[in-house]
Amino acid sequence: MFRPQIQKTSTLFFIALFNICMVYIAINSETKVKKVGYHHKVQASEKMEQCLLSLNQNFSFKKSELDIYKTGLMGVNNSLITTIQDYDSSMVKSKLLTTHPNFAAIFVDFFYETEIQSGDTIAVSMTGSFPGANIALLSVCEVMDITPIIMSSAGSSSWGANREELSWPVIENFLHTQKIIKKKSVAYSMGGDNDNGDNLSDRGIEILESVIPENVIFINELNLLDNIATKLNIFRESSKNYSMYINIGGGASSLGSGDDKDTLQVGLINLLDIQDFKFDGFENSIAYNFLKPNNKEKSEKDSIVSPIPMLNIKNITKLVPESYKREFFNKNMDIAKGSLFYKYDSYNAFVILLCLFLSLGLVVAIGFFSHLQIKRRMETHEVDSII
Repeated sequence: MFRPQIQKTSTLFFIALFNICMVYIAINSETKVKKVGYHHKVQASEKMEQCLLSLNQNFSFKKSELDIYKTGLMGVNNSLITTIQDYDSSMVKSKLLTTHPNFAAIFVDFFYETEIQSGDTIAVSMTGSFPGANIALLSVCEVMDITPIIMSSAGSSSWGANREELSWPVIENFLHTQKIIKKKSVAYSMGGDNDNGDNLSDRGIEILESVIPENVIFINELNLLDNIATKLNIFRESSKNYSMYINIGGGASSLGSGDDKDTLQVGLINLLDIQDFKFDGFENSIAYNFLKPNNKEKSEKDSIVSPIPMLNIKNITKLVPESYKREFFNKNMDIAKGSLFYKYDSYNAFVILLCLFLSLGLVVAIGFFSHLQIKRRMETHEVDSII
């Protein structure tokens, strides 16, 4: 018995199965969308990559086995300029996470969230412990035209910029001298215990003092409180209109003395966040002066003009999104690619329309073919065979 193609059970089954597949594909389709600040993120990551390439081309040293991206920013466990020797594996991961150029996108996210924009001035305290984060911040400031007023400490904890030949002053001064970055620290202190290198040997202090540029203020007061006061004075003299305070690392002058500073939350912090937060030394820190400047204990001339938010870059494994960590430790993270740059929204209009047209096209094609079959059959005049 003659039956056109469209009447065959196998054809109808195939059409149904095909349409189910098209529906499944359409429902599970996604749209790749550039995240807020995408162009600044790409530019900052590329700028950081440029910094790292230049460092690797101009400095020769044995890279750590932990340095999975071969950036040269992972230091050693101990050296003469190591302020704190740390065996904690989470600290190694934290420092490693900051070494990839994509880490610069983290700062862009925070800047967009707090509406930091071109022309703004920020106050920065950084240590040598997270050279990757330092370079990332400098790269972002470069591409977003933000002015950082920076106080740095020269020493570093384990796995940071703690090679004698490649300390943070050396790295920063090289990048600035090569005109890869325009801004650099306006002042340096020794870092370490009491911000005076009290836990460093005399030889370690000599090494760090020898690499601090001559045109940079060297802060080396008698005690921690005097160091803090001097740094605050420099901040006040440098600008009266800061938009944010950024801390990178665990500098004693920035966060206060004592181990309790490690419990301070990471990421963005404002005045409300510290209402119930107390630990010895914090109220005498630079961070506290920016977060809560107009407290009664300080005179007007001794305080920063107005409170501003703080960005605390520390405990990086808690700071960065889980998606970033998965991409990083799987070694699948290309520069300017990944979850920091793109998001995926449900459904893709192009895919949905394509699936619809394919489904309709299949039905139309089979219908047209069946029409031709019927027409040819009728032209044979075998009418009795047509049912």
